[in-house]
Amino acid sequence: MRKWLKLKPLVAKSGEMLHLDALRFLASLGIVFHHSKEFMLSSAANERSDGLALFVDMFFIISGYVISYVYFERIHDLGSYGGFLKKRVARLFPLHLLTLVVSAILYAGFSALQLPSRHTPSFSPLCIADTALLLHTVIECGNHLYFNGVNWSISVEMMMYLAFPITLILARSARQRDVLVIATICIAIIFGEIRRYGLAFSVHDWIDAGSFHPLLRGVFGFGVGVALFRLRHLLAPITPPFPILAGGLLAILAAMLAGQSPLLILALIVLLVTGAVARDVHATATPSLRRIAPFGQLTYSIYMWHNLFILVFINIVGDKLMRGSGIAIAALTLLCYVLIFATSLLSFHLFETPMRRAIDRISVFGKAHAQKSRVAS
Repeated sequence: MRKWLKLKPLVAKSGEMLHLDALRFLASLGIVFHHSKEFMLSSAANERSDGLALFVDMFFIISGYVISYVYFERIHDLGSYGGFLKKRVARLFPLHLLTLVVSAILYAGFSALQLPSRHTPSFSPLCIADTALLLHTVIECGNHLYFNGVNWSISVEMMMYLAFPITLILARSARQRDVLVIATICIAIIFGEIRRYGLAFSVHDWIDAGSFHPLLRGVFGFGVGVALFRLRHLLAPITPPFPILAGGLLAILAAMLAGQSPLLILALIVLLVTGAVARDVHATATPSLRRIAPFGQLTYSIYMWHNLFILVFINIVGDKLMRGSGIAIAALTLLCYVLIFATSLLSFHLFETPMRRAIDRISVFGKAHAQKSRVAS
């Protein structure tokens, strides 16, 4: 209790990306609802609203922008590349490994108690190592199910972190500093793949790794984020008023719930993030947004913890053991949401932040990057 009382209030890492911070927090809430809605909605409504999964693509776009904002002018050789990777490892791996262990314990317990689950991953040591190293979107293993399965997108993020600095170093050595060209090529690759399915391809084609490789989703989103960074100073004439930005988010949510085309949803997401970037660069945040933005610090924590709580409280306890419905499931869902937020807050303050600082102090790649690099951490 004393440690809880000592927790510092959340603050935004930078006053220069408040709209993006707020967006990524709200997107994380959308993902939480997406993974819990099957227990509250009819099967038809549940399937129709699978577009909520595209909030992950919003994460990729914001990540591409933020990483470019912090590191675009800072990575120029292998030394700076090493420093960048150390910070990315410090940011991603401690919580990833912790939730992987917790997930493995949970599934082992379910197996021992003979609780059926269609999502049980392979316990092969090779597959566990594959997941632990965040290679499982590149090297598939076992039954294609993984402990804490949401970490597929973290694997994609890590692949982007490995490739992005190499692109910068090669581009600079060839005097091709305009990464917008590279981003455009990435987008062309994505839409070339889309063309295989035609313009009528479904949400399932986009989110199904068997139809559309998750790395391509990452390249598309990250590439758009890089492009927005390069174009940010040209966005002043199209900077939207805050009500328009809020309305854009509601429009995306409505399109997702109504089962609209993923092309439409992705276009709306790109426009929304573009508007948020324009406001961060050319406008000031409203008081209400300033209150939401600090919760962007919890986005990674919420994303990594939520699936485990939903698995235990809603799937196993509520659905399988209690055979609950209606009020029982609603009550368990509310409890689950509260526990996800509380655990994420504790995780951020008491585990992730100390671990990040400890890894940052390790002098593997030389002197750590200066103050500005903490924005993306």
